[in-house]
Amino acid sequence: MAHPQIAVFARLANGGDAPIRRIEGQTTLLGRTMHAIHYNEARDEIVVPQQFAQAILTFRGAASGEEPPIRILQGPDTELRGSSGVVIDTVNQEIITERKVFPLLADGNVAPIRTTPYSVLAVDPVNDLYVGTDRSGGDERAPPKIIIFPRDPDSTEPARFIGGPNTMLVQVMRTRVHNGWIITGNDGLQSELRNGFSFVGVWSIFDEGNIAPRWTIGGPHRMLRKPRGLDLDLKNQNVIVSDKELNAVLTFHVPEIFQDAPSPQRTGIGRGDTLAARRN
Repeated sequence: MAHPQIAVFARLANGGDAPIRRIEGQTTLLGRTMHAIHYNEARDEIVVPQQFAQAILTFRGAASGEEPPIRILQGPDTELRGSSGVVIDTVNQEIITERKVFPLLADGNVAPIRTTPYSVLAVDPVNDLYVGTDRSGGDERAPPKIIIFPRDPDSTEPARFIGGPNTMLVQVMRTRVHNGWIITGNDGLQSELRNGFSFVGVWSIFDEGNIAPRWTIGGPHRMLRKPRGLDLDLKNQNVIVSDKELNAVLTFHVPEIFQDAPSPQRTGIGRGDTLAARRN
């Protein structure tokens, strides 16, 4: 088993190219169960949850070797319980993990400034919305829903949800919002049995109900097997996906989702086009 590390590769790395640097070693405090990572471009920082330590670690963007975090959010007042996800809101200067919201620069034993009614996967600061996920009645066997709800701390009701058989959602993974588009990974494996429904789906922030994705990337029934991480390369109009089963990072060039924003008019009609032909 590989030791815990954050590996940094050149943007155009391909095949078996080696990383250009690594963050690793005991003083980094990295652990084996790092299930998310977020790069804060505005501050040039790397933010990662450390599930075993119930902590959020922040490193310099240029960190290398056995370099310790510059901030560690950890302690009983944080109420962190092994959170595995992290979301950075650079507009409102907040960091969100699961349902807890902290100041972006929180360091040490800092209490959350508020909680959210659903687990947060991404933030849409333009429309002041959160995108999260939930299952009906907390039943882990129920199909998941993408929940779109106000960032307003006084609101407990979702604005709307996306869910149902047309979505093909099995397990909602890492998610980003850009330009009014929700880009989310779907792990199509059920009880580790491959069913071919792994893909990255794209919906409008204004979509609602049992709606097929506007576009799919890398599937279904194509390359992706067990997608886990997901991020956007805005400058080059790429979607970057890590796949646990393939043990690979894949880059898809999809300019369609980086151009026109969706109409604010809600719709229940999905295009379902596949954008898997262009892979960088």
